[in-house]
Amino acid sequence: MALWSSIPILGDLLGKIADKIAPDKGKIIDGQNRINEAELSGAPASRLRLWRSFLGWVLALVFAWEIVGRPIMATYYPEIILPPSMIKEVSHLLLGMLGLGF
Repeated sequence: MALWSSIPILGDLLGKIADKIAPDKGKIIDGQNRINEAELSGAPASRLRLWRSFLGWVLALVFAWEIVGRPIMATYYPEIILPPSMIKEVSHLLLGMLGLGF
C-alpha cells in the first residue's frame, strides 16, 4: 500500500522536472510581455523607439546608396575611386532588423 501512496508524489516530482527541462511556451511569452511592459512604462516613448528608427533610416539610406548611388557614381564619374561595396553587410543588417534575415 505504501507504493500506491507514493505515486502522486512521484507524479508531482516528475512534473516539476519536466517543467524545468521543457518550460511552457505560454509562460515564457507572458514573462516577455511583462518585461516589455516594464520597459515601456519606465522610458519616454520617443527615446525608447528613437534608436530603432534612427538605425532603420541610416541602413535604408546606405542600402539606397549601394543600390542606386554607387552604380551612378561609378558610371558617370569613373575617375572617383569609391571604397569597396558593403552591400552584403548592409543587406544582412537591414534584413536582420526587419526580421527577415538570420
